[in-house]
Amino acid sequence: MIRRSAIRFAAIVCMALCAGAQAPAAADTAPAGFAPLEVTVAYSADRTNGIVGGCGCFWLSGGKAEASASVAHGISIVSQVAGEHGSKINSTLNSLSFVSYLFGSRYSFRNRSRLVPFAQFLVGGVHGFDAAFPGPGVFISNPDALAFTAGAGLNLNFTRHIAMRVAQADYFQSHLPNDAGNLENHLQLTAGIVFRFPSAKAR
Repeated sequence: MIRRSAIRFAAIVCMALCAGAQAPAAADTAPAGFAPLEVTVAYSADRTNGIVGGCGCFWLSGGKAEASASVAHGISIVSQVAGEHGSKINSTLNSLSFVSYLFGSRYSFRNRSRLVPFAQFLVGGVHGFDAAFPGPGVFISNPDALAFTAGAGLNLNFTRHIAMRVAQADYFQSHLPNDAGNLENHLQLTAGIVFRFPSAKAR
């Protein structure tokens, strides 16, 4: 139920972002190369720990999809959905999958350069599956938990409509059950393609 509600929420947010991107005010004051709406599809690699304190670290991999819409000079609202999976963790038969759904704000350092660095903070939830998550005296198969991420990245604009997410690094914290504090620390690395939708005036 929580996962279905989160998916519906993310869909509503994406539609709101698309509608908000049509607002003329952002385009009127935008620098060259500005696009009020951007949609990103990216690959992500995730270095995470199973238990806080010792490493027990392993890699997950997957993908991200996000939509961002400008609301003020340099400031955008962002909706992001990501899914990641790992198998044979630490040379065992154990696996882990999760889907995160996050929402928040981004500040982009826009200028006339093709390179656009940004920083962002997103908060939302995470749904774990394909594993047994240990709780107090019981294992949970499909838990939902709070999550947030903070990080920075760099886009390279190729044309008015296409850019590359050259690199992005985020600290991602999730609170899935692990019977040891219920907290996981992740380092997420991302690269992908950005589809840009400039306003009519920018074209």
